[in-house]
Amino acid sequence: MKSFTENWIFIGIGVVSLIIVGLAVFSISGSQPPKEVSNSDLVKNNSQVLGSEDAKVTIVEFSDFQCPACGAAHPVVKQVIKEYGDRILFAYRHFPLLATHQYALKAAEAAEAAGEQGKFWEYQDILFANQDNLKTEDLKNYAKQVGLDMKKFNGALDSGKHKDKILSDLDDGEKFGVTSTPTFFINGQMNRGVLNLDQFRSEINKELGL
Repeated sequence: MKSFTENWIFIGIGVVSLIIVGLAVFSISGSQPPKEVSNSDLVKNNSQVLGSEDAKVTIVEFSDFQCPACGAAHPVVKQVIKEYGDRILFAYRHFPLLATHQYALKAAEAAEAAGEQGKFWEYQDILFANQDNLKTEDLKNYAKQVGLDMKKFNGALDSGKHKDKILSDLDDGEKFGVTSTPTFFINGQMNRGVLNLDQFRSEINKELGL
Protein backbone atom coordinates (compact mmCIF):
# COMPACT_ATOMS: atom_id res chain seq x y z
CA MET A 1 0.00 0.00 0.00
CA LYS A 2 2.86 2.30 0.92
CA SER A 3 4.57 1.58 -2.39
CA PHE A 4 1.35 2.31 -4.30
CA THR A 5 0.97 5.67 -2.50
CA GLU A 6 4.59 6.62 -3.14
CA ASN A 7 4.17 5.85 -6.83
CA TRP A 8 1.21 8.20 -7.06
CA ILE A 9 3.18 10.89 -5.24
CA PHE A 10 6.01 10.59 -7.79
CA ILE A 11 3.51 10.64 -10.66
CA GLY A 12 1.89 13.75 -9.19
CA ILE A 13 5.23 15.49 -8.85
CA GLY A 14 6.06 14.59 -12.45
CA VAL A 15 2.77 16.00 -13.76
CA VAL A 16 3.19 19.22 -11.82
CA SER A 17 6.75 19.57 -13.12
CA LEU A 18 5.58 19.12 -16.71
CA ILE A 19 2.90 21.77 -16.22
CA ILE A 20 5.45 24.22 -14.79
CA VAL A 21 7.87 23.57 -17.65
CA GLY A 22 5.06 23.91 -20.17
CA LEU A 23 3.97 27.25 -18.72
CA ALA A 24 7.57 28.48 -18.73
CA VAL A 25 8.02 27.55 -22.38
CA PHE A 26 4.72 29.21 -23.27
CA SER A 27 5.76 32.34 -21.42
CA ILE A 28 9.15 32.46 -23.14
CA SER A 29 7.74 31.81 -26.61
CA GLY A 30 5.01 34.34 -26.00
CA SER A 31 7.60 37.02 -25.27
CA GLN A 32 9.56 36.44 -28.48
CA PRO A 33 9.28 39.13 -31.16
CA PRO A 34 7.37 38.26 -34.32
CA LYS A 35 9.47 36.80 -37.14
CA GLU A 36 7.68 39.05 -39.60
CA VAL A 37 6.18 42.50 -39.03
CA SER A 38 3.55 44.12 -41.24
CA ASN A 39 4.63 47.10 -43.33
CA SER A 40 1.70 49.08 -41.94
CA ASP A 41 3.16 48.72 -38.45
CA LEU A 42 6.70 49.45 -39.58
CA VAL A 43 5.94 52.68 -41.46
CA LYS A 44 4.13 55.39 -39.53
CA ASN A 45 2.41 58.44 -40.96
CA ASN A 46 5.22 60.63 -39.63
CA SER A 47 8.10 58.39 -40.75
CA GLN A 48 10.75 59.84 -43.05
CA VAL A 49 10.27 58.07 -46.38
CA LEU A 50 11.59 57.99 -49.94
CA GLY A 51 10.21 56.17 -52.98
CA SER A 52 6.64 55.18 -53.77
CA GLU A 53 3.89 54.24 -51.34
CA ASP A 54 2.61 51.89 -54.06
CA ALA A 55 5.90 49.99 -54.30
CA LYS A 56 5.95 46.22 -53.94
CA VAL A 57 8.93 46.38 -51.61
CA THR A 58 9.14 48.30 -48.36
CA ILE A 59 12.50 48.65 -46.61
CA VAL A 60 12.59 50.04 -43.10
CA GLU A 61 15.85 50.84 -41.34
CA PHE A 62 16.17 51.25 -37.58
CA SER A 63 19.34 53.25 -37.11
CA ASP A 64 21.50 55.36 -34.79
CA PHE A 65 23.45 58.38 -36.06
CA GLN A 66 26.36 57.70 -33.69
CA CYS A 67 26.62 54.00 -34.60
CA PRO A 68 29.72 53.19 -36.73
CA ALA A 69 27.97 50.22 -38.36
CA CYS A 70 25.09 52.50 -39.39
CA GLY A 71 27.62 54.89 -40.86
CA ALA A 72 29.13 52.02 -42.85
CA ALA A 73 25.69 50.96 -44.07
CA HIS A 74 24.68 54.47 -45.16
CA PRO A 75 26.45 54.57 -48.57
CA VAL A 76 25.00 51.16 -49.45
CA VAL A 77 21.51 52.29 -48.49
CA LYS A 78 21.89 55.41 -50.63
CA GLN A 79 22.92 53.24 -53.59
CA VAL A 80 19.92 50.96 -53.09
CA ILE A 81 17.57 53.96 -53.03
CA LYS A 82 19.18 55.39 -56.17
CA GLU A 83 19.14 52.06 -58.00
CA TYR A 84 15.56 51.03 -57.26
CA GLY A 85 13.84 54.41 -57.12
CA ASP A 86 10.05 54.13 -57.03
CA ARG A 87 10.17 50.34 -57.07
CA ILE A 88 10.75 50.51 -53.33
CA LEU A 89 9.53 52.51 -50.37
CA PHE A 90 12.34 53.27 -47.93
CA ALA A 91 11.63 54.44 -44.39
CA TYR A 92 14.15 55.61 -41.82
CA ARG A 93 13.26 55.08 -38.17
CA HIS A 94 15.27 56.04 -35.12
CA PHE A 95 16.84 53.60 -32.68
CA PRO A 96 19.37 55.58 -30.62
CA LEU A 97 21.39 53.31 -28.34
CA LEU A 98 20.92 55.47 -25.27
CA ALA A 99 23.18 53.47 -22.95
CA THR A 100 26.28 53.76 -25.14
CA HIS A 101 25.79 56.67 -27.55
CA GLN A 102 25.29 59.87 -25.58
CA TYR A 103 24.80 62.11 -28.62
CA ALA A 104 22.54 59.84 -30.68
CA LEU A 105 19.22 61.04 -29.26
CA LYS A 106 19.90 64.73 -29.80
CA ALA A 107 21.27 64.01 -33.27
CA ALA A 108 18.03 62.23 -34.12
CA GLU A 109 16.04 65.19 -32.80
CA ALA A 110 18.14 67.50 -34.96
CA ALA A 111 17.47 65.37 -38.05
CA GLU A 112 13.74 65.59 -37.40
CA ALA A 113 14.02 69.35 -36.90
CA ALA A 114 15.72 69.50 -40.31
CA GLY A 115 12.99 67.27 -41.71
CA GLU A 116 10.44 69.80 -40.52
CA GLN A 117 12.00 72.11 -43.11
CA GLY A 118 12.21 69.45 -45.82
CA LYS A 119 15.92 68.74 -45.33
CA PHE A 120 15.98 65.45 -43.44
CA TRP A 121 17.95 63.47 -46.01
CA GLU A 122 20.55 66.18 -46.64
CA TYR A 123 21.03 66.62 -42.91
CA GLN A 124 21.22 62.86 -42.40
CA ASP A 125 24.12 62.68 -44.86
CA ILE A 126 26.07 65.25 -42.82
CA LEU A 127 25.43 63.43 -39.55
CA PHE A 128 26.73 60.13 -40.90
CA ALA A 129 29.77 61.89 -42.33
CA ASN A 130 30.55 63.47 -38.95
CA GLN A 131 29.78 60.79 -36.40
CA ASP A 132 32.58 61.91 -34.07
CA ASN A 133 31.19 65.44 -33.88
CA LEU A 134 27.58 65.35 -32.76
CA LYS A 135 27.45 67.80 -29.89
CA THR A 136 24.65 70.37 -29.89
CA GLU A 137 26.96 73.08 -31.25
CA ASP A 138 27.93 70.78 -34.13
CA LEU A 139 24.29 69.98 -34.87
CA LYS A 140 23.50 73.67 -35.19
CA ASN A 141 26.48 74.26 -37.47
CA TYR A 142 25.27 71.48 -39.76
CA ALA A 143 21.86 73.12 -39.90
CA LYS A 144 23.51 76.28 -41.23
CA GLN A 145 25.34 74.20 -43.85
CA VAL A 146 22.08 72.90 -45.32
CA GLY A 147 20.48 76.34 -45.24
CA LEU A 148 17.87 75.89 -42.54
CA ASP A 149 15.89 78.63 -40.85
CA MET A 150 18.06 78.75 -37.72
CA LYS A 151 15.51 80.35 -35.44
CA LYS A 152 13.02 77.59 -36.21
CA PHE A 153 15.65 74.84 -36.05
CA ASN A 154 17.15 76.03 -32.75
CA GLY A 155 13.70 76.37 -31.24
CA ALA A 156 12.80 72.79 -32.15
CA LEU A 157 16.15 71.38 -31.00
CA ASP A 158 16.40 73.30 -27.74
CA SER A 159 12.81 72.54 -26.73
CA GLY A 160 13.04 68.80 -27.38
CA LYS A 161 10.07 69.09 -29.73
CA HIS A 162 10.83 65.85 -31.57
CA LYS A 163 12.05 63.76 -28.65
CA ASP A 164 8.75 61.91 -28.24
CA LYS A 165 8.85 60.80 -31.87
CA ILE A 166 12.36 59.40 -31.45
CA LEU A 167 11.41 57.52 -28.29
CA SER A 168 8.27 56.19 -29.99
CA ASP A 169 10.43 54.77 -32.79
CA LEU A 170 12.69 53.25 -30.15
CA ASP A 171 9.73 51.64 -28.39
CA ASP A 172 8.40 50.25 -31.67
CA GLY A 173 11.81 48.86 -32.57
CA GLU A 174 12.05 47.03 -29.26
CA LYS A 175 8.55 45.65 -29.77
CA PHE A 176 9.54 44.37 -33.22
CA GLY A 177 12.65 42.66 -31.84
CA VAL A 178 15.30 45.21 -32.75
CA THR A 179 18.28 44.88 -30.39
CA SER A 180 21.10 46.45 -32.41
CA THR A 181 21.72 48.86 -35.25
CA PRO A 182 21.38 48.89 -38.11
CA THR A 183 18.40 46.56 -38.42
CA PHE A 184 16.53 46.37 -41.72
CA PHE A 185 13.06 45.03 -42.41
CA ILE A 186 12.50 44.08 -46.05
CA ASN A 187 8.79 43.49 -46.54
CA GLY A 188 8.56 42.68 -42.85
CA GLN A 189 11.49 40.26 -42.73
CA MET A 190 14.17 41.24 -40.23
CA ASN A 191 17.82 41.52 -41.30
CA ARG A 192 20.30 42.47 -38.57
CA GLY A 193 23.56 44.25 -39.28
CA VAL A 194 25.15 45.79 -42.35
CA LEU A 195 23.99 44.32 -45.66
CA ASN A 196 26.13 44.68 -48.74
CA LEU A 197 24.68 45.75 -52.07
CA ASP A 198 24.40 42.21 -53.42
CA GLN A 199 22.50 41.11 -50.33
CA PHE A 200 20.04 43.97 -50.73
CA ARG A 201 19.61 43.21 -54.42
CA SER A 202 18.98 39.55 -53.73
CA GLU A 203 16.26 40.27 -51.17
CA ILE A 204 14.64 43.07 -53.17
CA ASN A 205 14.68 41.21 -56.49
CA LYS A 206 13.11 38.19 -54.82
CA GLU A 207 10.26 40.36 -53.57
CA LEU A 208 9.93 41.97 -57.00
CA GLY A 209 9.84 38.58 -58.69
CA LEU A 210 12.95 39.31 -60.79
